[in-house]
Amino acid sequence: MSESFHSSEPFGNVVIVQVKKLILGLCIPGLAAAYPDISKPTTGTAEQIVGPCRFRIANMYGGEFRAPRPDSSPPHQGTYYLPVTGPTAFLAGGFGMFCVEATNDRITSALNAKYVDGRWQRYGLDGGPEFVPFEKEANARTVSMKGRNWAGIAYIEDDTTGDQRRRARIFHFCLIHNVHALCGNAPVKWLADRNARSDLCRMRTILESVEFVDPRAPRGASAADTFDAPPAARPAQP
Repeated sequence: MSESFHSSEPFGNVVIVQVKKLILGLCIPGLAAAYPDISKPTTGTAEQIVGPCRFRIANMYGGEFRAPRPDSSPPHQGTYYLPVTGPTAFLAGGFGMFCVEATNDRITSALNAKYVDGRWQRYGLDGGPEFVPFEKEANARTVSMKGRNWAGIAYIEDDTTGDQRRRARIFHFCLIHNVHALCGNAPVKWLADRNARSDLCRMRTILESVEFVDPRAPRGASAADTFDAPPAARPAQP
């Protein structure tokens, strides 16, 4: 598979990614041939509500989205449950999705990083700068996402501390629609196993099925009206 990954120009302290990807092959060679329906949406067209975010998301790859209980306490969070065994197994058993205001500060906090002067930066230690560049070994880089009615901002980073056998590549994302953003993160690959399959492509496919539902929004309003599309940059490997 060949994909186009893009860097971006910051909008305030936030980089917005809204670009097209090019798919020349299968995300998982051989898997789709053996299981031709695994990536097709099943049920999942019902409107979901997570905090102030309203959206639809397809149930794919044997997974399903479950909204939080009505009596759950903030922050409201829904969970996309995924299989951990079988032909469509994922590294993690799912990932959470929470809704925040689409402000620079809230999105930066949700991503646990921001894009500054052409590179991603993480929060610094107490007593030092608020943000510092990621370590070179973290390989932090932007991931492109194509939204139906939202602007995506996403990146991956590699763990650089802890047991080397348990270090993972982490995918962070926010899907921005009007004044709210649906955000989350999940591990997509064990770094110790170079031959292990990455879940990044499938995770991105699931998220790109999201369509926000906002009948009260002004006619013609969308995330694309607020944020600019970025220029292209170097590829990043999943």
